[in-house]
Amino acid sequence: MIRDIEFTSMEGKRFAPIDFRPQEVRIDQNLSIVDIRKEGENFRVFFKFITTFSGMGSINIEGNLLYNGIDLEPSWKKDKSIAESAAQEIQGSIFAASTVETILLARDLRLPPPLPMPTIQKKKDIIGFG
Repeated sequence: MIRDIEFTSMEGKRFAPIDFRPQEVRIDQNLSIVDIRKEGENFRVFFKFITTFSGMGSINIEGNLLYNGIDLEPSWKKDKSIAESAAQEIQGSIFAASTVETILLARDLRLPPPLPMPTIQKKKDIIGFG
């Protein structure tokens, strides 16, 4: 169970001029677990979340979350991995929280949003009785 998540560093850079509008922008997101430390019955998971906008800019977020669940130390000390039963919850929480912050920073830097925006489609006219 995720108890808390906090961001300790956010850095955004725009490399291209504001009027630069490429036809296609590749957006890559990378999540790295940097360290895991035991705190009482909980585990502090430190992470980096990096979003790059192909030649236009980048956003780097660092932070940590407090996890309470299975013991993360054995697999972390052995090969710097997270037990599969906890990985989805931990990585999903980090990804969700970091993506929201990335969207806000991208807006401020006038970079494209890192997620496709929903589109509205007109319903076809229905003739007759449904």
